Amino acid sequence: MKNSGFYYEFHNPTKVTAGVDCLKEAASKLPSLGLHNAFFVCDDIEKNIAVDEVCKAINSVKVKTGATYVNSEKIVCLNSLRDMRDVYRVNNCDCIIACGDYRAVNTAKTIRMLLSGQVVRFEDVKGINVARKKVNIPLVIIPTSVGISNMLTNSVLIKDDYGAVFECVSPLCAPDYVIVDPSLTSVFDAPTTIAGALESFAQNVEEFVSKQAITLTKCMNLIAIREIRDNVFKVVNDPMDVHAVLGLQRAGLLAGSCYSSASAGVAHAISAALANVTGRDNYICTGIVFAACMRYNLDVVEKDYAQALYYIVGDDKYASTPQEDRARTLIETSGKMIKELFEENGLPTTLSEIGIDEEGLDRVVEETMKSYALVTNPKNVTKDDVYSILRSVM
Repeated sequence: MKNSGFYYEFHNPTKVTAGVDCLKEAASKLPSLGLHNAFFVCDDIEKNIAVDEVCKAINSVKVKTGATYVNSEKIVCLNSLRDMRDVYRVNNCDCIIACGDYRAVNTAKTIRMLLSGQVVRFEDVKGINVARKKVNIPLVIIPTSVGISNMLTNSVLIKDDYGAVFECVSPLCAPDYVIVDPSLTSVFDAPTTIAGALESFAQNVEEFVSKQAITLTKCMNLIAIREIRDNVFKVVNDPMDVHAVLGLQRAGLLAGSCYSSASAGVAHAISAALANVTGRDNYICTGIVFAACMRYNLDVVEKDYAQALYYIVGDDKYASTPQEDRARTLIETSGKMIKELFEENGLPTTLSEIGIDEEGLDRVVEETMKSYALVTNPKNVTKDDVYSILRSVM
């Protein structure tokens, strides 16, 4: 057989326990990971219904919470990281447990990377695979919101002393253990739940057409898209439907599992830049630009879009859609779904609604062009392309 020179790699070292009311059983595994005295990271304790239950579960298996850090920053800053490093060391912690939404997860992953790599100057870890493991610090993540795929990814965002946001990519960011129990999930805020699910949808679609995509990741992305289709409206109609919540969380797990092997593309790059410039949540920015980014990529991923349509609309609609129309139907269906859900729940659908005018486009474009996600987008992206995408959603 002739050697084509092609190969692929897929690696995800994280153990996952997922299921309704699985916390108690999952907590029993913690001592085997070497956890004794945890540095506990969470978001708003008063609003996070899971904190007390999680603390009781980990304490019941003789794992102490030696120190607790309540995170209020969407993207953790260097000063906070310096404080956390000191608290971790003073309290002789030997592991990190995160319980919360994106903020808590991103913070816990970041401090684990820095402590495991014994980083002296935090600024020195900018980029890809810069931090190297020197000590073993176990990290456990217990998410409390739907759609957050960053619980499994190997990347984090950090805000430097000047307010600029930079990304770090390292195996040290990937957690050792993730516990997904939908009974711990807060889904009473419908707009946030919807936006989180749609962000997961967007990430799975972008990973599906990524330059790095392989058969293994594509299969997981398609199943994740179907999970979102089958469960997002169930959760909106009945926030107590834990099985539907678990379906949305599975979609986030699948997106996160693929991300280290098949990164997202132009929508990820633009939405991250918009979030950085405006201070708005990333999922809001993703919802605004996603359909426009899909249209931009259409001419090079038409076959993939046509295949993905089935997992959005199901048997009858897919069969009745002419083959040549399936890719565009995917974009139209996705855009309509996002717009309707956003409008019904008071979420912005244009850039002007989040404070971006023509002058603000320059900052967003400059930030977008720094993103590694543009490298893995299926179509080469120029500054003019980004301007065109943004102006189409003004």
